[in-house]
Amino acid sequence: MKRLLYGIVCLGTLVACQREPGYKISGSVPGTPDGMKVYLYNWNTPIDSSVVKGGKFVLTGKVDVPTRYQLLIDLSPDKVESYEKDLRGSDVFVENVDITYESPSIDSLPSRSFQRKVKGNVAVKGSLTHDLFLCYQEKIKPYRTKNSEAWNKYLKVYHIPALDGVFNTREGIALAREMNDAQKEITRIQWDFIKANPKSPVSVDVAQNMVYSAKFSKAEMENLLQAIDPSLRETAGYKQLQKSLEEIAPIALGEKYKDLELVDENGKVVHLADFVKPGQYNMVEFWASWCGPCRGEIPHLRHVYDAYGKGKDAFNMISVSIDDKEKDWKQALKEENMKWTQLCDLKGWKGEVINKYKIQGVPFCLILDKEGRIIDHGVRGSELDVVLIKYLGDRYEE
Repeated sequence: MKRLLYGIVCLGTLVACQREPGYKISGSVPGTPDGMKVYLYNWNTPIDSSVVKGGKFVLTGKVDVPTRYQLLIDLSPDKVESYEKDLRGSDVFVENVDITYESPSIDSLPSRSFQRKVKGNVAVKGSLTHDLFLCYQEKIKPYRTKNSEAWNKYLKVYHIPALDGVFNTREGIALAREMNDAQKEITRIQWDFIKANPKSPVSVDVAQNMVYSAKFSKAEMENLLQAIDPSLRETAGYKQLQKSLEEIAPIALGEKYKDLELVDENGKVVHLADFVKPGQYNMVEFWASWCGPCRGEIPHLRHVYDAYGKGKDAFNMISVSIDDKEKDWKQALKEENMKWTQLCDLKGWKGEVINKYKIQGVPFCLILDKEGRIIDHGVRGSELDVVLIKYLGDRYEE
């Protein structure tokens, strides 16, 4: 009887000690000032927080499905603007298990600050989903590094000189091709990962990242959605993926361009279709006078026009401003001396350009084939040169 009672007592104690299913993140970041807050963000939305004491903190909660969050320690609680913030931390895939999050010190924790760039050192243990995420990161890391190195060199060798009208064309093209090749490998790895792990929430996350970097036809968009296992299709991540793909559908490869009602330099109401030339390759460049990167791209566009914009089999260039102040647009036209077609959607962010194409920012271009179908988009500088050489041959002087 005593043994039976002892067993019942032990069982009752065990049940009482068990906590509700959920995650528990135990953090250790020595050197963090007491009282600093640590947040778990779902991108811009905080979903959990705690206070650091003695370099340690604990976050607890529950997730419906393993999700990538951003764990950030705010060392600048008195600052409001994001560019002034000193935020340190990293991404972590959270699932309903015990997770440890450790860094040797606050100064070696990865930085998310605009003013402090530190890659940092952090170890996350306990989450198998996070382990899979790290495996994926390791696979694409060499190609991300190649892309980044080529981009940094491109800025020095081509982009900055081009702002002053100096075009190191061959060097720029070679570096653009390096970046393209690296991105192709990243995209291949992403597809392979999703196909190999269709039931993992990491694949949903990888697919979402592809939306921002890869270029899809509508058929490829559907293939991406179908590659995810049905068990994940009611999750918030999958629904966001669907929404993101719907937003970029108007610029999908192979789609016919959408006509727009615009105004020309004389204030006359016209249509984009009046200027897209059948039987020629066309570019529609969206920009604005107030956009620094847009203005920075114009010297290269003048360079392109001189090489490809005239004569037999010309590349037809159309710039469409989203300025909502006609005076500013006209002033920019005088300053920039752009000799190709200039049109404007004077309704700005509320106009047809945004409503029909769903673009998120400028500059942004569409490259159209001879039938008016989109064959590329979002290419700038030497990336555009590579596309032109592919379809129209190399017309740049040696």
